[in-house]
Amino acid sequence: MTTTTLHARSTRDDDLVLEFGTRWAVFGGGGAEDIFVTFGWTEARYFRRLQVLAGRRFSPLDASLRHRLLAVCAERLQQIDHPPHPATKGPDHDSAPRTAARPSPH
Repeated sequence: MTTTTLHARSTRDDDLVLEFGTRWAVFGGGGAEDIFVTFGWTEARYFRRLQVLAGRRFSPLDASLRHRLLAVCAERLQQIDHPPHPATKGPDHDSAPRTAARPSPH
């Protein structure tokens, strides 16, 4: 692989990251599964890359979209780096142990 091919490929990847970020920004950045299926990357890798691209001085993004993408990246990376403690999440009814209903002795 030549340097030119490598550079062209990374530019293409960057374009795809920005397109995906733009499309999913209103939904909080896309789910981990969508990110993995699209890029084969973890959430952390994707949002760090998007953060770099959106933060570039001469990025092809308008200021409003740039700020939205950077905010989404910051929020998601915060969640990844510091997940909430289970006790602070509040009741999680779906993960509570379920007991089977027992027939009445009568």
